[in-house]
Amino acid sequence: MGEPAIWCRCNEGEILLRQIDGLMLAYHRPSGLTHMLASPLPEIWGALDAEPVSAETLLERLSAHYDLGKNALAELTAHLEELAALGLIRERACATA
Repeated sequence: MGEPAIWCRCNEGEILLRQIDGLMLAYHRPSGLTHMLASPLPEIWGALDAEPVSAETLLERLSAHYDLGKNALAELTAHLEELAALGLIRERACATA
């Protein structure tokens, strides 16, 4: 297993968002692709900001607003990897002391 990941939003202006009928449409300007995001992806994206955070920190943020299940960290990590694969967030390795 590699270094733990930290996560953050893409650079300002790379993503254009619109809410339509309970879905979030995310236009990724660098690729020219539009993605339809259903819950919980918009909520996860909204909990991120430009400063990188660990999945554990993000889970704490989300837990303050949502009732998350037993496997919440594993599920959150899978969703973060999905958002990163779409180019909507960035993953970075973080050094541990």
